[in-house]
Amino acid sequence: MKRLRLITTLSLILTAIAVGVAGYNLIQLYFHEKEQMMKTVRECAENAILLEMIGRMESSEIASQSYVSLNAFLEVSQQSEGQIAASDSIRTSLASLLLFGLEFPDDKSKTDMEVLDSIFKAELARHNLYPRISSIVPVGTSFHNDIPLWETQYSYSSASQSAFDIYVSRMNGKVLSRMWGIIIPFTAVLILLSFLSIYLIKTIYRLRTIEQMKDDFAHNMTHELKTPVAVAYSAADSMLRYYDQSDETRNKRFLKIIIQRLSFLSGMIENILSMSMERFKTMNLNIERINIRSIADEVAGTISLKANKPITIDIEIPEDITISADSLHFGNVISNLLDNAIKYSGDTVTIKIAADNTSLVIADDGIGIDKKELPHIFDKFYRGSTGDRYESGGYGLGLFYVRQIVELHGWSIEVMSDPGEGTKFTIIF
Repeated sequence: MKRLRLITTLSLILTAIAVGVAGYNLIQLYFHEKEQMMKTVRECAENAILLEMIGRMESSEIASQSYVSLNAFLEVSQQSEGQIAASDSIRTSLASLLLFGLEFPDDKSKTDMEVLDSIFKAELARHNLYPRISSIVPVGTSFHNDIPLWETQYSYSSASQSAFDIYVSRMNGKVLSRMWGIIIPFTAVLILLSFLSIYLIKTIYRLRTIEQMKDDFAHNMTHELKTPVAVAYSAADSMLRYYDQSDETRNKRFLKIIIQRLSFLSGMIENILSMSMERFKTMNLNIERINIRSIADEVAGTISLKANKPITIDIEIPEDITISADSLHFGNVISNLLDNAIKYSGDTVTIKIAADNTSLVIADDGIGIDKKELPHIFDKFYRGSTGDRYESGGYGLGLFYVRQIVELHGWSIEVMSDPGEGTKFTIIF
């Protein structure tokens, strides 16, 4: 078990590291894709700035005076969408012209920001980018907006004094859409690993619980077996050492003790065998109409005779209440519940048995059951915290047997309990 826990812990740690590394790489990929998108945005802004400049040149005197020389540097192509795109040679040529002192007339010297924004949006659309907000402003110009924006800059060259700030609203969805081919497999693997990890942890916890229950069962069974064996051994030893053929009463008493203890051991073995799940699966119930009151009276009488403390059993069941059930196993169910009520109580106990055509209720005023133990009391070999005391007896199979028999009949069982207030079992037919 320790080795399995160690292997599980190492596996979970390595899995967490692998997921962390994959997550880190995914984040790095996101920033890379974002940078590529911003590069495209800068190219769109660059095209828009140069195309706006071309428009001003064509409508100014400089165009008529130097149109031939400009054509030697400029390449303009008309796109299918009707938008003009600038090639790399255009950008290089215009930057060179600006550096060599190309000047616009006064009325054409200022950038038309409205036209520039319009061309910028068209360029973005040509690259299938549709941010809610997109704008180009000269460096130093304030730009206020209520939503978060991505920002970058563009200038004609490192030596140019003209530069622009470029703003676009965040396009996280667009960036992530480029990553779906990686995000979907990563998410699927992450979900699968999470499910497997949770399942593995639950399995380890369950194995640990079963191991603890097994140890408790062995401990309890040791106590249960020691007592009848010791009593029978003492009785047989007394007869052997101090045998008196003439004292028939004494001999019969010792023999009776031996038979009772061996009968008790035989019954214990039978109970353990009856807990086998395979046996429950193949068990055939002898279903017949039975009278609840008569069985309850019979079981209560037997329990009262063997109780080792003062008990009171109140039976509130009409004489004519009958159900379809296996009388033997139904009696054993009532016997187990009464036996538990007596074991887990104080110096005295009062038990109430009530029934009608729909349910059977067995309630006591014993020590009760802790809330955290209630979900487990029907588990095989489970015993409550008070079960470690030998005077409580048992080996954690009684309520397991009760639940199995109840379910084989097609019924259900519920339990309500408060520590110090008692316990109430309800079997719903």
